Amino acid sequence: MAGNKEIVRSFLEQSIAERRTIEELCASGFSAHIGAAETMDLESFKKFQDAFYRSFTDNSIEIGEIIQEGNLVAFRGITRSRHTAEYMGVPASGRKIEVPVIGMAKLKEGKIFEWWNSPDRLSWMKQLGFSLQNQS
Repeated sequence: MAGNKEIVRSFLEQSIAERRTIEELCASGFSAHIGAAETMDLESFKKFQDAFYRSFTDNSIEIGEIIQEGNLVAFRGITRSRHTAEYMGVPASGRKIEVPVIGMAKLKEGKIFEWWNSPDRLSWMKQLGFSLQNQS
């Protein structure tokens, strides 16, 4: 049986490789907390990830650290992708982007019960070409 750190690593790596939410690693009652977005159940999270994968290709993740304390697992990494289709109203730019991410998972009976993921959205927006200067 895989340990909690291995489950989280698999969830991160498989999700990116397969371009989908790895439901088999999610516990009943799963919830996801992504940045400042509202809490998502599994179905909402799958839609969220599907929208991302439709708009970004050539996805990869470099996992820096994974640290476990009981049933909590924290991680840090860098995601890389190419913006190839419209996303949240932003037309495809073709740009390659690299975004630092930190997160944590709470596991229950060998599956992910709660998922927190905080990508560096400021970095992400700058790389997609958003102007961050005051437009007044």
